Amino acid sequence: MFQSKNNRYVTRGVDDSVPVEIQFFLWSLIDEQVQKGDEVDYFQKFELKISENGQEILHSQEEPKWSRRTLLEIPKECCVKKVIWVIDSEEYQTMLFPDEY
Repeated sequence: MFQSKNNRYVTRGVDDSVPVEIQFFLWSLIDEQVQKGDEVDYFQKFELKISENGQEILHSQEEPKWSRRTLLEIPKECCVKKVIWVIDSEEYQTMLFPDEY
């Protein structure tokens, strides 16, 4: 999963409320998993929280069960508190909020 970077889409909701730098960073976390040769589930979940030092990101998947916490050191006013899903349908990949599914 997530082998191709050609057909990546972001819903209007994500595009309107998540800074593009954070969007790119989330894609890069998935790409990093693929490059390391990890088994990557079609469904990736990102829980974004605001911490004292910036954007806290809990990246997880169900099969195989895996998670990693990352801190993106950016100004607090650029941080968001959201849950974002990224789904790979094999034809394209979509970044969306759960209520947009």
